[in-house]
Amino acid sequence: MLQPLVFGLNYQTADFELRDRLAFASEEVPLVLKRFINSGIVKEVVLLSTCNRTELYCIANDINFVINALCDMHNVCPRTIRQHSYVYQGQECAHHLFRVISGLESMVLGETEIVAQVKSAMDIAHEHSALGSNLAGLFQMALAVEKEVRNHTAINNVAISMGHAVVDYVAAYLDKLPNRNILFIGAGQMMQQIAPHFVYLDLGDKLVINRSVANAGLVAAKIGASVDSLANLAEVINDYATVVICCANNSPLLTEAMMQQDIIQNKAKLIIDLSMPLLVERGLKQYANIHLFTVDDIAKLVDVGLEKRKFAAVEAEGIIAAKLEDYHSWLRKRGFAPLIRKLREQAESIRLESLAAAEKQLLNGESPSEVLKQLSVQLTNRLLHNPTVNICASNGHQQDDLVNLLGHLYSLEV
Repeated sequence: MLQPLVFGLNYQTADFELRDRLAFASEEVPLVLKRFINSGIVKEVVLLSTCNRTELYCIANDINFVINALCDMHNVCPRTIRQHSYVYQGQECAHHLFRVISGLESMVLGETEIVAQVKSAMDIAHEHSALGSNLAGLFQMALAVEKEVRNHTAINNVAISMGHAVVDYVAAYLDKLPNRNILFIGAGQMMQQIAPHFVYLDLGDKLVINRSVANAGLVAAKIGASVDSLANLAEVINDYATVVICCANNSPLLTEAMMQQDIIQNKAKLIIDLSMPLLVERGLKQYANIHLFTVDDIAKLVDVGLEKRKFAAVEAEGIIAAKLEDYHSWLRKRGFAPLIRKLREQAESIRLESLAAAEKQLLNGESPSEVLKQLSVQLTNRLLHNPTVNICASNGHQQDDLVNLLGHLYSLEV
């Protein structure tokens, strides 16, 4: 039976630039899944792409094909990626996923957003027929691990939110900007967590824009902001000296053309882009008045104390180790499934053949009691024929082992 594999890179193995090149927007994920499933080489696949990581979990015959195909989709050199990535298989794959979903592999130890991201990746894979029983079992067990880690360790209590860190960055720049107006682009889960922290800052106008104005309203209500459609971004961008952006899109939302007024007037602008891929056009980095920060920059502000991190991680690892034993047992049971299925199929075939013979005898007018007696004898003989012949044909230690095994299987004292 093929074991689960994970290929990936994260903030620990690759810099922001490389992660950005291999990041997949939410709109791309179904196409990626379809391409792998249609290949015939990949049986099951889940793609997890966040600001911190890109990971592909799969059941596949050839991991090299998986790596090369994923890199080809974004025109990235596989040789470069291999130097900054990792591959885990079987138990190591499960261990890695358990750590990821528990927040032990996150920039901010214990952050909970990763749980929603993993669930979303599962849902998308399920919707596009890419999530089979092997990966479904692994991911369901990972969710159970996460729940136990959250409930039985202090992992949640030692995490300083990304929201606090973003606010600290903005607060440090406010006096250097031409106004205190702030624009939030996006209204997803991360933005819903970050935006409320801004109620403690002395700000000017606040605006939340999003594809769905209704969703923008959910964020705006928490901070007393106005709302607008993402389609109007170009019309409002120049009125806001601070921009916080966190959403999914296939191409940059903030472009040099859109920012021309700020560039020409040399007006200072603070942009915090927490998206992956980055939604600020790369060319904007060259302008001295544009202060651009990414999720990696924000993470540098987060320091929850080394000792607390170590203690929480040790507790969590203990839970994960116990759950790995459960996963191993589950995997072993799945390994027996083909043999058990064949055993049942063989028994069913014997039953049907014997039943057909008995029905024929009854139609020929033979005594029902005699037919039933013959049927019971025939079933007994045919079901026991192969085990009996194989034991008798064996010799030495093999025969002793088979005798003991048969005694155990049938609860016999020998």
